[in-house]
Amino acid sequence: AWTVQTIHFSRGFQCILPDNRDTGGSARAPGPYDIATLAADALAVLDAEGVDAAHVVGLSMGAAIAQELALRATERVRSLTLLSGFAREDARMRAITALWADLYERLGTVMFHRSTEPWLFSPAFFENPANLRPLRRYVGEAPYPQEADAFARQVEATHTHDTLDRLQAITAPTLVVHGEHDLLVPPTHGQQLADLIPNANLELRSGVAHSVNLEQQGAFNRLLEEYLRSAQ
Repeated sequence: AWTVQTIHFSRGFQCILPDNRDTGGSARAPGPYDIATLAADALAVLDAEGVDAAHVVGLSMGAAIAQELALRATERVRSLTLLSGFAREDARMRAITALWADLYERLGTVMFHRSTEPWLFSPAFFENPANLRPLRRYVGEAPYPQEADAFARQVEATHTHDTLDRLQAITAPTLVVHGEHDLLVPPTHGQQLADLIPNANLELRSGVAHSVNLEQQGAFNRLLEEYLRSAQ
């Protein structure tokens, strides 16, 4: 999901892209966990890399992890960028992702990801078939495909995420980015984050859905780079 950003930002920044537990090359968890645990994992990665403080960027569940990281280790976060994020899932979001966990087990990795595409991308993105080809190829050829039970544990972790009453304690400068056509996490969630985090700005992107960084790659890279430079 971050390949284009990694290529762009590695020219001027040290980029660290950890695989959360239950994803990629990281270990599969023996049981349930919460978002705070994933934030602790991210801190451990920073420690292992010898990084005292970082610009933290997260999308969707990653935005939830980023919030917990900023709340639990204020001094480690230079700036915060929250894409398609939420402070607490609403009942509709929980229903969608609970259904996804069931579908993942029934459909398998490739067809499950195909079934989620209309939720993650805007109608305009679908108009050009070339937009989806590299994403589908990556899912089909991923060296570490995620198992259904691993995905289900991540879903459960997001269901218990709740920073709503703690957002005012975030001190890091924060950029909230949200697509106007996000069907999975409606833009009202991004607005709520921007309203409750003291030093936050909201960038509402027209014509895009949940996967802002993939739909508007160039525009998003420019936006994020300008923000990171200003927050140095």
